[in-house]
Amino acid sequence: MVLPLLLASILAPPAVHAGAAGSVVRGPDLPAVTAGDTAIAHTLRLLTESGHNPYLSSPDYPDYVDELEALYAPVGFDLLWFDDSRPTRQARELVAVLGEAQLHGLDPQDYDAAKFEDFLDALGQGDAPHPTEYGLIDGGLSVGFLRYLSDLHIGRVNPANLHFGFNIEPKKLDLAAVVSEAIAKGEVRRAVEAVEPAFPQYERMQQVLAEYRQLAGLSLPLVPESGTVHPGDEYVGTGELRELLTALGDLPPGAVEDGPTYDGELVAGVERFQARHGLEADGILGKATYSHLNTPISQRVEQIELALERLRWLPDVAYEPWILVNIPAFELWVLDPEHPDHRIALDMRVIVGKALNKQTPAFRGDMQYVVLSPYWNIPYSIAVNEILPRATRDPGYIESRRLQIVRDFSWESPPLPATAENLAAIRSGRLKVRQMPGPGNALGRAKFIFPNADNVYLHDTPGHELFSRTRRDFSHGCIRLERPQDLAEWVLRDQDEWTPERIGTAMSADAPTRADLETPLPVILFYTTVMSDERQPHFFDDIYGHDEALQAALKHGHPYPS
Repeated sequence: MVLPLLLASILAPPAVHAGAAGSVVRGPDLPAVTAGDTAIAHTLRLLTESGHNPYLSSPDYPDYVDELEALYAPVGFDLLWFDDSRPTRQARELVAVLGEAQLHGLDPQDYDAAKFEDFLDALGQGDAPHPTEYGLIDGGLSVGFLRYLSDLHIGRVNPANLHFGFNIEPKKLDLAAVVSEAIAKGEVRRAVEAVEPAFPQYERMQQVLAEYRQLAGLSLPLVPESGTVHPGDEYVGTGELRELLTALGDLPPGAVEDGPTYDGELVAGVERFQARHGLEADGILGKATYSHLNTPISQRVEQIELALERLRWLPDVAYEPWILVNIPAFELWVLDPEHPDHRIALDMRVIVGKALNKQTPAFRGDMQYVVLSPYWNIPYSIAVNEILPRATRDPGYIESRRLQIVRDFSWESPPLPATAENLAAIRSGRLKVRQMPGPGNALGRAKFIFPNADNVYLHDTPGHELFSRTRRDFSHGCIRLERPQDLAEWVLRDQDEWTPERIGTAMSADAPTRADLETPLPVILFYTTVMSDERQPHFFDDIYGHDEALQAALKHGHPYPS
């Protein structure tokens, strides 16, 4: 228990002077309080107005003072979690729920779960707590609940602070109303469950987190690095490899007998492991495969926790069709709640922006239309840095590459000759360059537009050989599609005039056609280095370094920068 004299020194600093009953007591650093308050009301009023509770491990909560006011003012700054000096059933339930924060990749210490549990357990085992201490605990429980609800629903870190284009403002809850209702109805746990992300992926990742925390507690072996090992070779680490792959679920128990030869089911297990870790599934043990095999399980747990945090940033689109691109996975999924095949209506490989200097941004947009057989409106930087030098050296370059010099990017803009004056006008920005539809067009046969500040879109590509690579960050920032016609047919599936035959014809034309979507389709360009299918998790390299940035932000603790 906290000593009453210590509490008094914290909550009533020398700057606050006494006053007659009903008068106002003021100090330079604390809000006005009513001298006639009880000790509990005095404490709760100060906690509410100052945004500071010395009992909490993270004592400052500037973002929650309005919510505390909305909770305590209607009850005259009386206790919410105690009844006749005894903790209510709701208080016990809340402490239990806060103690389970690790199930979501959150830390119970952030919400002082153990401290609250100790206090409640100590009640009745000694001297009665000072009334001020009841106020501190009651206010602390409310802050812990508010923090937990918010962290669980929208995440701890504002994605905008990490340059992710997700706006969490529309997702924010009336936290005080949620807490008040949970107390009144005695449904604390149900209130928490109601604010959890509704995505099936979130639930699967929780299961993966529990599994990998169990694995982290085992003494799993390191796999010996013995140069490049091909199927059929002798290998000194077959025992360690078998044990590790079995623990990770890539090898059925008992599938491989002891022996020095690397072959059979052991190779198949490595191939499954490689496929789950973004590697070429060739069964060859080499530098990259060894590195992933020997990555500490604790690091995988951290990746999973970061994945759960990012899933909490996502907008509420779980109950409508939407398109998801996971940038480090180099993969696109079309998700449809009504689709019978596990909600995934379509998936395909993609190519994303170069990690070094052309990174694809993460944000949410709304697809509004598709252009079939599009022009490629060439960005100024590419026109000046890549096209102009070649066109200056070779007068026939513009025509040979099916390029056009135009005044603007409207489809009706007529082409201009590649004269020295016009080339100079491209450099000054007065003229532009585009590529005509047809074979060799950099956008291929279709582009999918969801207007955004970065001018990023999905599109086809003539360079389909790159899709065979396991790492596919080759673009200038836009996203190249493996099967654009499949995507076009899906996004236009409910528009009778856009039959697959008409779409195919328009994609082979020598002039562009625009197909407007009757209903905008959410598109989310996402970034997470872990995802899970129905069976096992898949891990991806942190190609843009976003995991490291998020880990650094999470170390800040409460209150996180808003």
